[in-house]
Amino acid sequence: MRKKIVITLWISLVILIIAFGSLVVIQNKKAAKEAAEKERIEAEQEQARLEAEKAEKEAAESAAAEQEDEYTFTDFEATYFAVADATVREEPYDTAEIEGTLSVDQRVSIVATCDQTDYYKIKVNDDFGYVSFEDVSEEYIDIPLPSTSKPVPTATKDILFIGNSITMYPATSDWWGSGWGCGASTAANDYVHLTVAAKGYSSYDFMSLRAWEFSNTRNNELDDLDPYITNYQYGTIVIELGENVKNHETHFSEDLTDMIKYIRSYNPNARIVMLDNFWAYSSIISTKKSVASATGCTYVSLSDIQGVAEYQLQEGDEYVTPDGRVYTIGSFLAGHPNDAGYAAIAQHLIAVL
Repeated sequence: MRKKIVITLWISLVILIIAFGSLVVIQNKKAAKEAAEKERIEAEQEQARLEAEKAEKEAAESAAAEQEDEYTFTDFEATYFAVADATVREEPYDTAEIEGTLSVDQRVSIVATCDQTDYYKIKVNDDFGYVSFEDVSEEYIDIPLPSTSKPVPTATKDILFIGNSITMYPATSDWWGSGWGCGASTAANDYVHLTVAAKGYSSYDFMSLRAWEFSNTRNNELDDLDPYITNYQYGTIVIELGENVKNHETHFSEDLTDMIKYIRSYNPNARIVMLDNFWAYSSIISTKKSVASATGCTYVSLSDIQGVAEYQLQEGDEYVTPDGRVYTIGSFLAGHPNDAGYAAIAQHLIAVL
């Protein structure tokens, strides 16, 4: 009897195990089926989303193409000037995508006028864009001088040199110097220090206004002069600017005149000497001479040394510093005065001081 009970219990246990296993299998199949169904639904939803995005993109492209086809243009070639933050758009209408902005007085090359909207088609680098009629001006926009609210200084110094890299250039990897005339072997050999030494000046300053040469809004750069002209009354002020004005000549005459006005507002008694270009850019030189004459500045010609190779650094040449560093003259340094060039500049300047 006991044996039958044991057998019965074992049979029952086996049946329970089989039943439990069957239940697990059924539940796993159900879960797998539900997961597969979920994946199918998600895949269908993702496919529907992609198709909707594709359809939306195609519709937008089609609409844009249709809209673009609506515009016609009339050829119109002119050079205008941008007003402040002029907006360049991809298409000739107000809601078109923005490509960028132009700074005030930046030159704008117009190639056509849109027949349907108040937009010009312009050439930007090697591509085209569109600007509103209101964002450009046929006339160059005058930039006012900085405020002259400070008193005229009473402290004095002998001379101030205002220039570009030929007057002062900071330390860079391009050359061996660190804050004197670019290309001179030492500070003592640039035209500023040669002039100071020859004339025996006891007090002098020299500074770079190179950014002024490139700027569309040059008068905004004039307050860089303030640490000098608002603090000291100089006996002489030398202006050595113009070499970097090539391709930036718009309004150059007016801007140079304004600089002299601004200097004289604080240094009314200074003798202003305008140094000729070291590089022979005839139109820039002509403008400088004209401004110097009109404003009563002394003009120092460098015509006999302009473009003379023996006064210039030559690309590919090497310069060895006293500590043994070797520099090969690259495209940036090439053309700048060498020591002979600086000595020649100084001699011309010293002759009129």
